[in-house]
Amino acid sequence: MKYIDARTQGSLKQGVMEFLNLSAGGLIRLFVSVYEDTEREPWECVEDFLSEHIVDEKLEYIQMFHLSRRLNGTDLKANNNLEKLLLGSSPLSNFFRKYKVTFESGEGHINLYCNGILQSLDNEFAYNDGNVCYVKSRLGYFKNQDYCVNGFAFRSYLEQNHYYSSLASCPELVGNIERLLGIKGMCADYYSNSKYYCIEYLIPMSEVIFDMGNPPETGCEKTVEFLKQAILRLYNEWLGSSFICDENLILRLPDDECIESEWFVNAEELA
Repeated sequence: MKYIDARTQGSLKQGVMEFLNLSAGGLIRLFVSVYEDTEREPWECVEDFLSEHIVDEKLEYIQMFHLSRRLNGTDLKANNNLEKLLLGSSPLSNFFRKYKVTFESGEGHINLYCNGILQSLDNEFAYNDGNVCYVKSRLGYFKNQDYCVNGFAFRSYLEQNHYYSSLASCPELVGNIERLLGIKGMCADYYSNSKYYCIEYLIPMSEVIFDMGNPPETGCEKTVEFLKQAILRLYNEWLGSSFICDENLILRLPDDECIESEWFVNAEELA
């Protein structure tokens, strides 16, 4: 099982050095050369280094760290895509039903109902609050659906990532539907009956999509991109830069796929 442990900066550093057969001194020399090259961006220097290093092996697996506030009683090993969560019987869909909010399959998207009344999300002026565009995106109204399960490639510094606080009280969809439909107390109810987790999965590299422009497709391309991102994180920590908090590679699955239970590694309860 070949993967680089990205739980900490220390394990990441050790894994990168072992995979590339680099000594600690060799890694520092790379950092110095990147720092002293004022003609190019750091990512360009790292790309050249990896090209010259000839990475002929590929990582078979990659960790994904998923931030999620889960309702009590939820199976932490299960992680279905949003379409299955809303249209099937799940702790999330059951929670919405308490507030007379239900979902049904529509023409290429998910229909939202409140008290049995279909919500016409195309009329953005019908709602006083909430992000209608966000809700429409998550319910598949746009060309690029957004039902996917996603997470981060690196565990370190997640607490300083801006997504950490935005997901801490309740899922974004719950918060936006509360405001959109004017349902008081929904988020508070969710918060008081749930716990916040960082859930670690170990996923075959072939199953993962790198959420970026022009994402790598082959195992070798994904391996090189992961190594580049890892080295840049280690380099910026070496510099003492704070940008590493938000510069974290986002991973996702295809919209119609779910997390397999055998990919589950650990659920870390967060404060």
